[in-house]
Amino acid sequence: MKRWQFWLGILISALFLYLVLRKIDYSQLWQVLITANYWWLIPGVGVYFIALWVRSWRWHYLLRPLKAIPTRTMFPIVTMGYAANNIFPARAGEVLRAVVLRRKEEVPIAASLATIIVERVFDGIVMLAFVFVNLSELTRLTDVSIDIGRIKFGIQEVAIWGSIAFFGVLAVFLLAAMFPDTTDRIISRFVERFIPLPLKEKTLGMIRRFLGGLGFLK
Repeated sequence: MKRWQFWLGILISALFLYLVLRKIDYSQLWQVLITANYWWLIPGVGVYFIALWVRSWRWHYLLRPLKAIPTRTMFPIVTMGYAANNIFPARAGEVLRAVVLRRKEEVPIAASLATIIVERVFDGIVMLAFVFVNLSELTRLTDVSIDIGRIKFGIQEVAIWGSIAFFGVLAVFLLAAMFPDTTDRIISRFVERFIPLPLKEKTLGMIRRFLGGLGFLK
């Protein structure tokens, strides 16, 4: 309570809550609240926590080459991470997961972050698969496009380039896991050439721990 960061956080939260709440039609909100069927919250919350348990099991499986951690131990850590994603920007809850895991199970942060990034890559591939399966219907029903400069991407182009990006990252990670010695030599040369001397050892150690987290891909 005495630290200035706490009060700064409260101030920022209050500011953005005000920006969100000031345009709400509270009479309409009240009508929605009194007519809502709250019984659907019970199965909804149940399904959500089942999904969190499955994600915890998946992370337990990905971390097995580093350390065998029971799913029941992973579950509260995953739950904290996903809760933090709803509060902090830029999905910082993923970093929080790695930090908490380091404190509780002494798994290096860089290594656990590697497993989390691969999680997100696989999630992205699955989401793109959903898009491709329904691409014709989505194209017919929606006129979704993204403008980047003077270039306009439709939903089909977004799906294609997204697939190239996700599968490209996955391919790089797979090659790094399959050929660790070659990857280590390439990384060492890069660090030796481009990283300032005071940071070389720390950077190289962090990258090696990250690469160690990709061991499950074997």
